[in-house]
Amino acid sequence: KERVIQISKELKLSHIGSNLTALGIIEEIYGIKTPEDKFVLSSGHAHLAHAVVLESLGILDAKEAIEKGGIHCDRSVGCDVSTGSLGQGLPISVGMALANRERSVYCLVSDGEMSEGSTWESLRIAKEQNLTNLKVYLNANGFGAYKPVDTDELEGRIKAFGFPVEIRRTNSDIGTWAVGLVSHYKPADNEL
Repeated sequence: KERVIQISKELKLSHIGSNLTALGIIEEIYGIKTPEDKFVLSSGHAHLAHAVVLESLGILDAKEAIEKGGIHCDRSVGCDVSTGSLGQGLPISVGMALANRERSVYCLVSDGEMSEGSTWESLRIAKEQNLTNLKVYLNANGFGAYKPVDTDELEGRIKAFGFPVEIRRTNSDIGTWAVGLVSHYKPADNEL
């Protein structure tokens, strides 16, 4: 979390809440997936968290990846798929899972992006095609771009599709996290 705050401050990035709440989920996925498996970050605003996890695994430098590829997942900086801001990754993941049923495809979506119709169509197809190799995780932090998300209602809608989704209700008290983490952040001499 400290690395997410540090890079966000240094590069003047937004989407800190998306990154802080997605970080643990991405770490969990990378603890499970094999090198042959694929990971699709549909909630593209959380690419900094993904870069920080890849950095912790010795794959890349997170700050350099964000400077080169931007704040959304891009294949040029360690992502399996370039996804843009949100709502595109789950349809891509369905296609990847259909193309190779021997490989697991992990996809992280956010509660805000579940307002996109393509996500619901993707869940329908995943259920219809019995895509047991597709592993969908939902970062349910309770916020969309413009308003809070009713996570209880959203969970009920997801369950109605009958396709298994790992729902992670993450702590959305970003203010407390940020104050605690920033208070421990030590600026470089040239920042003073």
